[in-house]
Amino acid sequence: MKIKIIIISIVVIGLLCWSYFQNKEVQKEVEQLYLNHHDSVQYLGVDACKDCHLDKYETFLETGMGRSFHDANLLNSAAKFANVTPVYDTFLDLYYLPYTVGNDIYIKEYRLKGKDTIHSRTEKIKYIVGSGHHTNSHLIEENGFVYQAPLTFYTQKGKWDLPPGFENGQNSRFGRKIGLECMSCHNALPNYTQGSDNRYVDLAHGISCERCHGPGQIHVRKMRKGEVVDIQKETDFSIVNPRKLTWARQIDICQRCHLQGNAVLKSGKTFSSFKPGMVLSETFDQFSPEYKSDDDFVMAAHAERFQKSKCFIKSTEGDINKENARIGFTCISCHNPHLSVRKTNTQHFNNVCASCHSESPKQILCSAPKNKIALQSNNCVNCHMPASSTSDIPHVTVHDHFIQKYPSQKTGKSELIGLRCITNDKPDLLTQTLAYISYFEKFDPNRFYLNKAIDLSAQLDKKQMEHLGVLIHLHYVNQAFDKIIELSKPYSDFKDAWTNYRVAKSFENKGDNENAYKWMSLIEQSEPENIEFMSQYASLLIKLNQFKKAKLVLERIIKLNPKLPNPQALMGVVYLNMNELALAKQHLQAALKLDPDWLLALKNLQLLYSRINDTQSYKEITDRIMIVEKRR
Repeated sequence: MKIKIIIISIVVIGLLCWSYFQNKEVQKEVEQLYLNHHDSVQYLGVDACKDCHLDKYETFLETGMGRSFHDANLLNSAAKFANVTPVYDTFLDLYYLPYTVGNDIYIKEYRLKGKDTIHSRTEKIKYIVGSGHHTNSHLIEENGFVYQAPLTFYTQKGKWDLPPGFENGQNSRFGRKIGLECMSCHNALPNYTQGSDNRYVDLAHGISCERCHGPGQIHVRKMRKGEVVDIQKETDFSIVNPRKLTWARQIDICQRCHLQGNAVLKSGKTFSSFKPGMVLSETFDQFSPEYKSDDDFVMAAHAERFQKSKCFIKSTEGDINKENARIGFTCISCHNPHLSVRKTNTQHFNNVCASCHSESPKQILCSAPKNKIALQSNNCVNCHMPASSTSDIPHVTVHDHFIQKYPSQKTGKSELIGLRCITNDKPDLLTQTLAYISYFEKFDPNRFYLNKAIDLSAQLDKKQMEHLGVLIHLHYVNQAFDKIIELSKPYSDFKDAWTNYRVAKSFENKGDNENAYKWMSLIEQSEPENIEFMSQYASLLIKLNQFKKAKLVLERIIKLNPKLPNPQALMGVVYLNMNELALAKQHLQAALKLDPDWLLALKNLQLLYSRINDTQSYKEITDRIMIVEKRR
């Protein structure tokens, strides 16, 4: 009898193991079967969907996603332009005034001295970012290069102010680049110019259907041929239906954008690599600071906060960490992506709650007193997901998606533990190291992050090219230029523009401009339209007295984008060294019209006035330099 029980037990265990791995294989097979995962499949845009899905198309255009990105005009703006008080930046002593001419929107930047205007720059707004539920931010464009303008309209409070990240002396004015990471969350996937930071061939209007369903070329082609799949009986693998994905793949679609923190791309990936149904952590991992206690939340942390909720965790059948886990409660339990949240009535959300919390003996009814429930208008969300301000966006309140019985009062952040990977329980060593480096570099220059990166880097293998690139990045941020030079000795080209750039700048910082030139020349060959790199290249050429070559580089990038102060100032330096003083003055003044505090232009204009014995202008420019340096 005992032998029989043992045999049965072995068979059962074997079947369970077979079932588990079979489920894993089925999931893997499903991911591979989606035809629109192939790189060759094209995105067609939202209009390609409306012929067959007109009802969803019409309601989707009214959602926050559908209205996320538009041409700038009064029809698409939620902002108020009448009787606007100019926004004043006390750190830079600059005023900003939004206004309209006809249907067009403009932002004027100016500085006063007494009642006189001593600086003025006006830019026409090209695009509006944001549905107007919370904000409208504003973008300018020059020859395809897109930048954020220094004014945002905060809809909930009906006020204009500096954008998030522009406050407290961090105002980048008209120079904040809108790169692919930013653009790909606030809009449909753009046609991006490879090798540039922020240049686009064309931009769609609004997040499209294909951000959740994947590129539609094959699906549309099959439907037009009449190759229709009965989706009640089988899966249509020409397009992704998120409801048919496992919970992990389903929520990856949402947290592709509804996460906040530091995104670290995997090798060979870009922010357009991820497609619905894929594993998000194979494209990038997202990291966020972790504290011993932290009651604050940030604007786009919906997915992370939601997964902390007991409602989510307890809705699981099986191990929540397994691919084949069945989750009864996900983002789309409450949110219909095709319908605006403003047109989703309160009862819909209450019904989702009541599906578990009802008067059934086996379920839990809300325990709050009836008078309190009535005070909240019988709205579950008001009590359990209260709206409050976020820690990163001013003048905005949003619902915290961490569902709690008694939401705690915010106490702020306690001791910093480190960076937590939100998308991956076990991020690899290389990704973790890069996360700490880039968080220090891009978000918070707290030495804690750099020290963590240094500790982790001790395990990296400099014989592996990827590891070597990260080590060079770490030493560059830590200004350990000698270490970079030593690591680069066996190589003549890293085939990566950023690594080549960091090696070049290390030689330059050590005064070895000849070797810096060798490495910087590689970047000119690979990324001739990267204005940041090419400006640094021109600066190096000036140091090497190669003024004619520097002039050619600068002519090329000024033609690409004439509205950046640094290339204009560098061209002024070139002409000053070539003793073409009229042209030098023209470009230096052009730089100062774009940025009145650009020190390179100010100091070389001071030198020019000294050379021509213009004592009055020399004194005025010297006074300006003193003010700018004191301000910094």
